Amino acid sequence: MYFYRHPLRCCALLVVIALSGCASYQPDYSGIDAVPTTQQALPLPVDAHIADLIRYAQKHHPLVRAAQADLERAEANMTASGAFMDPEVSLSQGLNDTGYRTLAVSQDIPIFQRRSMAMEQARAEYRAGQARLAQVQADIAANVMTAFSEYLYVQENAALQQELISLLSHVVHVVEQQYAAGNGAMSDLLRAQNTLDAARSDYENLKALLVSQQARLNSALGRDARAALPEHFSLQKTHENYAQLPAPEDDLYALAHEQNATLLATQYELQALHVGRDVASRAGLPRLMLGIEYMDTEMGDGTFAGMVSFSLPIWRSNYRALQEAASANVKSGEARLQAARLEVQAELSMALYQWREAERDRQLYGEVLVRRAEQAVASILSQYSNSNASFADVIASQQEWLSFSLAYRRALANQLAAVATIQSLIVPATHAEVSP
Repeated sequence: MYFYRHPLRCCALLVVIALSGCASYQPDYSGIDAVPTTQQALPLPVDAHIADLIRYAQKHHPLVRAAQADLERAEANMTASGAFMDPEVSLSQGLNDTGYRTLAVSQDIPIFQRRSMAMEQARAEYRAGQARLAQVQADIAANVMTAFSEYLYVQENAALQQELISLLSHVVHVVEQQYAAGNGAMSDLLRAQNTLDAARSDYENLKALLVSQQARLNSALGRDARAALPEHFSLQKTHENYAQLPAPEDDLYALAHEQNATLLATQYELQALHVGRDVASRAGLPRLMLGIEYMDTEMGDGTFAGMVSFSLPIWRSNYRALQEAASANVKSGEARLQAARLEVQAELSMALYQWREAERDRQLYGEVLVRRAEQAVASILSQYSNSNASFADVIASQQEWLSFSLAYRRALANQLAAVATIQSLIVPATHAEVSP
């Protein structure tokens, strides 16, 4: 062997290797600056519905890819946790007796269940990663639904504003005719024109707001803010298909307790901490190494010898500190699990309240007040044409109709958002899509 023939050269080589390992490290961060802010927007189906948008986001959103990468890391850690430590090779060269040389190979043996505990801890972390991925997908579904409902609400608001502009244009025409005939006041004409101009300004603001809501929805989808969206969406139709509660109210709390992905992830993380405490309890036990050693001298009487070595864990304060830290981690994990349960209950309670409130408003405004307001507008316009109502009555009736119509659509959007929140809280860890 080269080692036995040229021992001094081998020692010099080892010194060079050791010195090169101490060289400074210069990281390359240029790749971070090259990360694109957005990915190229993939086309959506022409007849896409909210379920299609959610599936798109759950497949392409950067947060999903990040959670998938975390899961891949946890899977790799499972493989690494079951691997044995690398064997150690030691070489020795006599100094006063240059003819004496040894070569030894030893392997660490994971006794006291160290290997099985490491594998179980990695499996628990992998299960937590799966649950975290499901929760990310559920949160993305809720964000898409909320942004989608707000987008549709602004779109409906703009459409109502157009109707109001048409109505006000007709009123201005009537007032102009009355003023030309000497039956109307200049103040009524000026107020009518001012109201029409204000309505047109509000419409322009709504169009600008719609662009921002489109950017918000694209962001929730994981697309560029300026990407085009299909134009066939309807708030009322979406509400009809997706605004129902996913289960009876009495069952929702039990479903959230059993299926909430965040709770499951926190439970799995707590399991990993429990295993970590067991690992810490064995850190103060000896480590065992088995090996074989070959000894040679210039006399040529090479000898093989078996080796058994073990560590001496005499610095007990270090191991007590590890155990105390592991126990503290378990207590922290238990407290986080309790806090997560309380938070899920509170979020579910608030979402149910918002759903009920929106349902009451939907029934009140959609089935009663909007219809009455429409009848009132028609009646007041007829009376004003016959000089039986004031211009102030006309403006008041139109504003009331607009207010009630917006409140009805606000209730539809709020109910969709509440359902999205509820579904994100009860979605099973194995299925994170919002179901119709």
